[in-house]
Amino acid sequence: MTNHNRNSLQKTGSSILKTGFLYALKQFTESVIKVALLITIVVTVVSCSQERQPCLTPKIASLNMRFVHYTADSAIALQSTVDTALPKAIFGAITDNGLSSAIYIAPSAYFTISLSSVADSCKWRFTADSVSQSYDTLSFYYQRKLQFLSNACGYTYFYALDSVHTTHNNTDSVLITNPSVTNDVNTKQVKIFMHRNY
Repeated sequence: MTNHNRNSLQKTGSSILKTGFLYALKQFTESVIKVALLITIVVTVVSCSQERQPCLTPKIASLNMRFVHYTADSAIALQSTVDTALPKAIFGAITDNGLSSAIYIAPSAYFTISLSSVADSCKWRFTADSVSQSYDTLSFYYQRKLQFLSNACGYTYFYALDSVHTTHNNTDSVLITNPSVTNDVNTKQVKIFMHRNY
């Protein structure tokens, strides 16, 4: 074998080794990239598919009203009241777009309405009985407060009642018993005294 053939053979062998090493290195790098990409996809899917906790808290702050009347006309008995069930009450929110009404079929002394979250006052019109044409208007004045409930529920508005004004067709007077209007459905904020002969 001549020197020239030996040198050629060594170069060829060396070239095969380099090519094999580069091929193996390329395969290894591609495998590492594929594994890293797969791990990234799995982590992304798992983190995005976690369920949020459900919102189990009432999100809307409700103003709860109780309708009563005095048991007697005398000054001594003025502190004594009894619930007044309105037979078929109609409540209507007076808005810029007109009147949005709700009719309560069953007699009740307890009613719930909502306050406007875009203004510091709102008006509601109501009648004690759907056959009556005698309405009273309740005007509510309040302060709004943005309230964080939870991560699942987000934010809502709570209110602080300043005053309530009414007409006196069937209503004698209005008393704020709790100025804080929140999402607590058991708290009554307003007591409305009806005329005894409504």
